[in-house]
Formats: sequence, C-alpha cells, structure tokens
Amino acid sequence: MKIWLVIGSALLLTACGTPDSPTGSEAQAGDASSPKLAADAPLEIAINQFPGGDQGRWGASAANCANENDEQMMSLQGKLVKFHESIGTMAAGKRTTSRTMEADFEFFAEGEKWNKSIAFELTKDGKGLTRKDKEDGLSYQYVQCPKLMAG
Repeated sequence: MKIWLVIGSALLLTACGTPDSPTGSEAQAGDASSPKLAADAPLEIAINQFPGGDQGRWGASAANCANENDEQMMSLQGKLVKFHESIGTMAAGKRTTSRTMEADFEFFAEGEKWNKSIAFELTKDGKGLTRKDKEDGLSYQYVQCPKLMAG
C-alpha cells in the first residue's frame, strides 16, 4: 500500500510540474513578462562570408533586377561581392547584430586592385539592404531580386 502511495505522489508531481514551470497554454504562448532577445542585439562575431539572409542579387529598384548587367546591381555570394565591373573578396568581417555586418574587401577590376570597408544592414523583413561605404560614408539602398531559375 505504501508503495502505491509513493508512486501515485510521484506521478502527481510529474503531471503538475514545478510551481515555476509554465503549463498548458502558457508553455505554448510563452510568458508575456519574460525578456525577449532583441532582433538586433549586439553580436560581434567574426565571419568569413555573407550571412544567408544577405546572400543573393540586389538591385537599386525592382526594375534593375530584370537586367543582370545593370550598373546598379550587386550580388552577394559566399565571400564575394560583385558589382557591374568589379569583384570584391571578403578579407575579414564581423557580424555586429543579427541584421548588420561590416567587412574589409579586396577588390579587383580592369587590372587594378584596391581595398574597401563596407557595412551592410538588412531590413527587418529581409527584402531590403543598405550598403554603406565606410571611407566616404555614402549609403546605397537595394531591394532583393527574385532568384534566377537554373535551366
């Protein structure tokens, strides 16, 4: 009889949980008063390629996306940033928040080489990107282009 009382008590405690643990709909919905991780919390993580959300084709407008050779197109792939007539390779980079990064690039075009520091900020919806050239402070706005079909 005592053994059944011990087993019954253990099962009851397991089913109810501890007073601090969420149960039922609380566990699914989460506690509204609990702190949430900010989407743009500081990270300072070293990277050697573009984050997944940044990769792809970007145009100054949706109309630019139709022409792969448009001068206002930019492609971010792996550690490469490609413009109309130049290609840069990421030498060192860091993720500064979940939506921002900055990196130093080694560029090459038409027989010339140069270095450039660039910062990128992805919009909250992931459909826009701001590029800021660190040396001159100029900013450029881009929209994400549709993925190209292989074929």
